Amino acid sequence: MESTYSADVPFRAGIVGTGFLGKAMGREFLRHDRATVGALTELDPDVLVGAADELDVPEGSRYEDYERMLDEEDLDGLVITTPHGLHHEQIVAGLEHDLHVLCEKPLCTSLDDAKDLARRVERSDRTVMLGYQRHLDTAFRTARDYWSERETSPEFVTAELTQNWINAVGGSWKANADLSGGGQLYDSGSHVVDAVLWVMDETPSSVTAQMTFHDDDERIDIQAGLTVQFENGCVATIAVSGDAPRVSEAYQFWGEAGATLIDGHEWNPRRFRRVDSDGDIHAPNLNLGSELPKADAFIEAIETDGEPPATVHDGLLSTAVTEAAYESAWTGERIDVDLDY
Repeated sequence: MESTYSADVPFRAGIVGTGFLGKAMGREFLRHDRATVGALTELDPDVLVGAADELDVPEGSRYEDYERMLDEEDLDGLVITTPHGLHHEQIVAGLEHDLHVLCEKPLCTSLDDAKDLARRVERSDRTVMLGYQRHLDTAFRTARDYWSERETSPEFVTAELTQNWINAVGGSWKANADLSGGGQLYDSGSHVVDAVLWVMDETPSSVTAQMTFHDDDERIDIQAGLTVQFENGCVATIAVSGDAPRVSEAYQFWGEAGATLIDGHEWNPRRFRRVDSDGDIHAPNLNLGSELPKADAFIEAIETDGEPPATVHDGLLSTAVTEAAYESAWTGERIDVDLDY
């Protein structure tokens, strides 16, 4: 059914995928004073029952087929927390049912599909938001604003993420390249690629990469090192490792105006610091950990007809760089980033 949403009635979200992220997103919509969870889709019947009971979704609005949910339910938005390889078809289905869409990262696992979605969203009046939460994170927003206000760009960037990824995902769909699109780089690493591109706000031009793969087919990477060149001459190095005992994340953005530094451990709020042109480090008093929930940001963008924090264009950039990185790792060549659509 088509959406008839207005700010005068609760926003009815239909969620596809009710694992950890699906339930977390559902709780965010329930906490919003103008939203509710109208329906759920989940292939595992036991998981579906547990999520539906927790999110107070009636039995008649619980589905194992998301297309049937879209046909039968009166929804305003589609929330997608399914395996990466399913995102394209499900975003398309949401748009074809005239729904707003909130999709977890990454946008999709094919550059052609990413370009198709970019074209579709340009023709649509629906809001499509991606779940790149660093666009809501105070440390990353402060870093992006720092460079934007100075009308200059970082000249070189380093970014890294380590975690015990391969042991955590063993046996799950994330270790199945047909569903995940790849390994660590397409999973947690996608946040790092996106964060670098978003804070820099420059156009990537080419990528070189080396990877260590977990499988003989060289599709599930557990370590990746990327060098990304930008049209304006900036260079970023990105390193992700999925075979480390601790979560650690760190970024350095350096330029004529000094530097912005972001770091943190585990999944705690990230720390922001800046370095002035004299090399002195400053740690402003920021209200870390008070970020707007994704559901709130999504509904706000819809109600104000504004741009969501993380857009399909952001997803296209990240997908293009990621796909170029895999091709470079397989061929040993520098790969141009193809953004033409």
